[in-house]
Amino acid sequence: MPLVSVIMNVRNGASFLREALDSVLAQTFVDWELIVWDDCSTDNSAQIVSQYRDPRIRYFLSPEDTPLGKARDSAIRRASGEWLAFLDQDDVWLPRKLEMQMALAGTGVGIIYGRTVMFDARHGNRRDYDYAHEFVALPEGNIFTQLFADGCFLAMSSAVLRRSAVEDVGRIPPAIEVIPDYYLYAAVARHYQARAVQDVICRYRLHPGSMSRSRRLRLHQEPLLLIDQWADWLDPKLVAYRRMTYSTALALEQMRSRKTLRAGIARLWAQGSLLWLLSRPWVRVGRAMRRKLRRPYWLGTELASDSG
Repeated sequence: MPLVSVIMNVRNGASFLREALDSVLAQTFVDWELIVWDDCSTDNSAQIVSQYRDPRIRYFLSPEDTPLGKARDSAIRRASGEWLAFLDQDDVWLPRKLEMQMALAGTGVGIIYGRTVMFDARHGNRRDYDYAHEFVALPEGNIFTQLFADGCFLAMSSAVLRRSAVEDVGRIPPAIEVIPDYYLYAAVARHYQARAVQDVICRYRLHPGSMSRSRRLRLHQEPLLLIDQWADWLDPKLVAYRRMTYSTALALEQMRSRKTLRAGIARLWAQGSLLWLLSRPWVRVGRAMRRKLRRPYWLGTELASDSG
């Protein structure tokens, strides 16, 4: 039984899959198994995986095309390790990622994550995945409230979850199709402590393969379900604020289509905030200017983590 089960959900990921697989094999920590769950890919993803002869790699082909939430859940059920690590097919781990995380595994800890850098190989742009903590240390301890106050600031490819904690919270609900990661973080953080590797341990790839419009709608709908589920454990003001922000984002997405334009306008008027929407470009400009004036936290840690 390995200490860590690595979960990699694959769906037509041939473009970057080999780089992701190689980053697992390059880990300095070797007590792992890799579960590749192929969600009915139509490209040569399966062929790429078959070229790796490492016995720790286990390949599963989904019997049907399923949403990401169900696919994540199906892969988790095949895991045997004490900890569950996740790596998306287009992301990359740094070599000491698992080593540094397992050094933090202690009693009462259910989540271990680390700093992640977003990169765009086409344009050479890089920045912290977590803009809320771009210039400060990543939060540890009880992070349940922060997962709503700051949004989902954990990259799934940087996270390791205790398998028994995931089993305690039960299966991912069927209604959670595109944000199963956010659901698992909140569910586990409700009862367990979090630890964080402050160094960069993961690279999150930006590329043109974006979600379809229907998935973008769900991307804003499903956080509202999480708010409803855990509203009783959160400050009412925070609940109201987050309902407003997600409703505004959802309304904007609805207004992009003629079919849902009226529904989007109605949602923005009744549940969202035009003032908040108009403030977003200025917020982004402010973040960009701050990055030019201050040294982001990750810049001092990435090279050390990469070299091992």
